[in-house]
Amino acid sequence: MIIHLVRHGLPKIGSDGLYLPNAGLTELGHRQASLAAGKVVRLKPDASFTSDVPRAIESAAHFEQATNQNVRQIPNLAELKTGDIWAAPDSIIKRISQGDYHVEFKSMGGETITEFSHRAIEGFSELLHIASTSRLNRIAAFLHEGVIGTIIDHLEGRSIFDPKRRITMPYGALITVDTETNAPHFPGYWETDHLD
Repeated sequence: MIIHLVRHGLPKIGSDGLYLPNAGLTELGHRQASLAAGKVVRLKPDASFTSDVPRAIESAAHFEQATNQNVRQIPNLAELKTGDIWAAPDSIIKRISQGDYHVEFKSMGGETITEFSHRAIEGFSELLHIASTSRLNRIAAFLHEGVIGTIIDHLEGRSIFDPKRRITMPYGALITVDTETNAPHFPGYWETDHLD
């Protein structure tokens, strides 16, 4: 099975560098999502999926509008639950806004990286189950960088996502993975030509 994993467009971010609660996309984020949707339309997926988080839903909506294909939500494919990070000390907020996710989110009402990894893999398993029982060969998923990283890590035999393992995935970028055991799962680059 071929899966096109697409990162959502740029969401609304506060002055502290953190995503706003339940943030949707900025104007630029909508343009990125529209360009990504155009690329995915040309790849002709049999079905498409997203999480239940507004920035991913809004990104997937561009594909849905272009194809009239219903995008199915899988809540377990949501990004890391960080809890009330906006009440954290400034030093923690600074670390998070700079991309450091080795923070104790559990103490803020969120989840650990291990809990997140297990949940995201459960969501990916659900996606694969739906795709296999429906005999789908090519699917698209409009998701989050951490979830995409977890899926790639899982396909490569790692059980816990490490956000420092690879370079940041640009907003609106996509990567194609093959779930066959003898196939190269991660080609090693993000597709961004459609964003130029």
